[in-house]
Amino acid sequence: MNSTRLVVRPAQAGDLDEMSAVLGRSGLSSVDRAVLEFYLASSVTRLFVAGRGDPVTGVAGCVAFGRTGWLGSVAVDPDARGQGLGTAVSEAALDWLRQAGVATVLLTATELGQPIYTRLGFVDEGVSYGIWERAQSPVLAGDGPGLVQPGRIEDVLPQDAEATGEDRRSYLTSFADRCRAPAGQERAGYRVALPWGGGPVVATCAAAARALLVDMFAASPAARLAFPAPNVQGAAIAVALGFRLARRVRRMRLGPPVPGYRPEVIYNVFSLAAG
Repeated sequence: MNSTRLVVRPAQAGDLDEMSAVLGRSGLSSVDRAVLEFYLASSVTRLFVAGRGDPVTGVAGCVAFGRTGWLGSVAVDPDARGQGLGTAVSEAALDWLRQAGVATVLLTATELGQPIYTRLGFVDEGVSYGIWERAQSPVLAGDGPGLVQPGRIEDVLPQDAEATGEDRRSYLTSFADRCRAPAGQERAGYRVALPWGGGPVVATCAAAARALLVDMFAASPAARLAFPAPNVQGAAIAVALGFRLARRVRRMRLGPPVPGYRPEVIYNVFSLAAG
């Protein structure tokens, strides 16, 4: 075992390349430099890094939404696993979330990460999120232009709170000019077109969900889907659009349950690291 002292610290701009490399080697999707830059710049997010010596070999991110927060993008370089780095960066992120006033921390866990989070006190909420990847060119017959229009952040925020049970306004307002809504049905759903592709999709009916998803794929052809398994309507739309279920992750919680969470209306998450 490496006897060099383990150092855990807040990430800095100079760590971007090494963080991206660790995330990529760990098989996580949050390697886009723009995502990491956003986490470094936002007042409600933090990134932590760890290592024994100079190289960064462990990474964790977190976001605070007031009473709730998320831990995510926890990754350890495959060559450095088994040395406590995953636990160390997770604990640093949890400490920051507690100091920010977060009462309940949520995350989505892979099979590899579940034992670590269980040791940290997280419990499985009994909900999995499916990660869907493109199996063929999307079947878009009948989906023409004009079904989706620019949306307003004032309409997005209450719909997001009703779907997640969380107050994510401090996060979502960073993308206020990137909201989209079903044409003529501003309260039937929304999506936020993230600068790096994809983004959250919430809808109250299948027609609105399909329109928003097709709009997303038109702008982000390489986008994947990730949404809660209880949304069986979402699964049917995903299959119809040419996607296949690749794998699942488990929703876990540290702290009291979040009232008002409605997984059946969530058709794509902001990210697996932020819900």
